[in-house]
Amino acid sequence: VHGRCICHHNTEGLSCERCKDFYNDAPWRPAEGTQDNACKRCNCNGHSGRCHFDMAVYQANGGVSGGVCEDCQDNTTGQHCDQCKHFFYRDPLKVISDPQACLPCNCDQEGTLHNGMCESHTDPALGTVAGRCPCKENVEGIRCDKCRANYYGLSGSDPLGCQPCNCDPSGSLPFSVCDPATGECLCQQFAAGRRCEKCAVSYWGLGNSLYGCSPC
Repeated sequence: VHGRCICHHNTEGLSCERCKDFYNDAPWRPAEGTQDNACKRCNCNGHSGRCHFDMAVYQANGGVSGGVCEDCQDNTTGQHCDQCKHFFYRDPLKVISDPQACLPCNCDQEGTLHNGMCESHTDPALGTVAGRCPCKENVEGIRCDKCRANYYGLSGSDPLGCQPCNCDPSGSLPFSVCDPATGECLCQQFAAGRRCEKCAVSYWGLGNSLYGCSPC
């Protein structure tokens, strides 16, 4: 009616002069001979129903794909909603199109580098493991939530995570570890101090013999 075109090849408009919504993976072009140059559907892995065409992206990947997904859901991001957002990681047992493909990191913010962000995916070449928390130097545990042996005082403001206990070997028990919260060391009999660095009252000679402190 009134010369309105009946559009094919995923196009729309009075003259079929543009691609339909969500068919913006390639630029609109008129058909040429046997080539229909149909508009291509965007690939958002099921996490979005909106996209736009970006010529710079299209040229950068050699004309393979120029559709950029918008408003990615299910904690995904990227041109095709094919990556997990910051503070989420890719479940290696699920395909990226699965609504549960991206799981939240479970890292302790105090003891983790990058404010609790975990490794986003498993890549043997890079040595990354999906969901693994990168601990500060003096921190350990799957969640980076505890101090290494002989370190104490887990703190987010400490770039190394925990401080060394520095137990005095002359007054502390051999092979003992300090309290991870207070840093107090386990002392030999008659030794005293947070670091076991001195003798108790009425005792003397710490470090002068194998027997620790002697009575006065």
